[in-house]
Amino acid sequence: MWLDLLDTCEQFLLAGLRREIGPDGDLQAAYRQWYADRMDEHERTLQRLAQRLNATGGGSGR
Repeated sequence: MWLDLLDTCEQFLLAGLRREIGPDGDLQAAYRQWYADRMDEHERTLQRLAQRLNATGGGSGR
């Protein structure tokens, strides 16, 4: 069931990207850009978390 859900989510993602880029767009390039954007967002989230931990003393390694 988990793999079916994963496959379904991927199909929704690809369909959404296809809708954005149109029938002649480069789906692989659109996916790579989508993934890079998600990773940039994730990196910013981790940086904010680290800053908050350091500001409250939670990042001291203790």
